Amino acid sequence: MSIDWSSLGLVTLVTVVGAAFILAVTSAAVRMLTAVRIKRQSGEVNGLHAAEVAAGFFIACVVAIALFGLWLIIPYFH
Repeated sequence: MSIDWSSLGLVTLVTVVGAAFILAVTSAAVRMLTAVRIKRQSGEVNGLHAAEVAAGFFIACVVAIALFGLWLIIPYFH
């Protein structure tokens, strides 16, 4: 039995990059939600709508990533 080290390296690289991407999108969603909360508490309306739209976009991305992961895992959907 021999190990294909290049394939193992590729799987490792894709896993690390994918995890970093998911973490970045989730962190962006949390950051935008925090910005919206802070702007509302301070009574500032300048840029509030843009922060709300960005937060919604990033949350939609997180949901899409989660649903895609479920689609990959559950064989019934294939």
